[in-house]
Amino acid sequence: MSSGLPRLWGDRFKTENGRRKTENGRRKTEDGRRKNSMRTVAIMGLGLMGGSLGLALKAQGFSGTIAGYARRLETCEEALRQKMVDRVSNDPSEAVEGADLVVLCVPILSMPDLVRGFRDRLKSSCLLTDVGSTKAEVDEAIRQELGSRAVFFIGSHPIAGSEQQGLGAARRDLYEKAACILTPREDSPAEKVEALASFWKSLGAVVYRMPAVEHDRIMARTSHLPHVIAASLAAVVGRDGDWEQLGRFCGPGFRDTTRIAEGSSEVWRDIIKTNKSCVLMELDAYKNKLESWSELIKKDDFQGLQSFLEQSRSTRRAIMARRGVEGNQELL
Repeated sequence: MSSGLPRLWGDRFKTENGRRKTENGRRKTEDGRRKNSMRTVAIMGLGLMGGSLGLALKAQGFSGTIAGYARRLETCEEALRQKMVDRVSNDPSEAVEGADLVVLCVPILSMPDLVRGFRDRLKSSCLLTDVGSTKAEVDEAIRQELGSRAVFFIGSHPIAGSEQQGLGAARRDLYEKAACILTPREDSPAEKVEALASFWKSLGAVVYRMPAVEHDRIMARTSHLPHVIAASLAAVVGRDGDWEQLGRFCGPGFRDTTRIAEGSSEVWRDIIKTNKSCVLMELDAYKNKLESWSELIKKDDFQGLQSFLEQSRSTRRAIMARRGVEGNQELL
């Protein structure tokens, strides 16, 4: 479904050296992606998500300045060495100086405090976004920190990432073909929403918009519940501490179903805390399914158990067949 928003770019193109070019000199990349309009992008946090963002901007030919922020000087130096950023600081106020777009790439509950530390250095009409996995609670906290300043906050959630952590895990294709959900409010300026959508599209993402509350409900089921289950499964399997023997006989089933349990405990603590009610609702549904398993086994109803397994297999296939396919959510 089209968003009906005004286009950020004009529709008339000239040709220059075989490439299409807009009347005002802005170009499309060779694969048709629109290059974003930002002159300076500040990446606040240089771990997996932030480092990958810097690499992705470089890979797509971003001609502006990429500024970075990290608390540790070692991280700042490594980001410069790997050419993820053009300039970097462990002072957040310095990092955001002159930025058209500021992207928060730190743990969710750190975001409001970080914004408080640099909000007075943001230039007028700056666009602020994040890459967090929950939206409603954190979005509101950030907006409260900004107050009446002439800065526009619109939440983003690129559904990318990995169980791997830190700058060393960053890669330039992390956002390629990833769904990215924007959570603007009704009063968010259309041109800012479109500018942010164009930014993520330039990195290869497929952009959607939905209300923050709806985002959190969906993510609790598709992301947060699976993580809780993976962590619980790892704990149950290893509950006796006989890891040497268990490790010797664990096959790909254990490996695949518990892989995401290796994610950052700090990040996942914040995710669950800021989406508590939705996660609890999904856990209740999961507990009910486990009780169904127990009842079928206790009653020796193995025909019913087989039907349960077949239904689950069909459900998974149906879900995965739609993964990455445009649906009825609003596309940007």
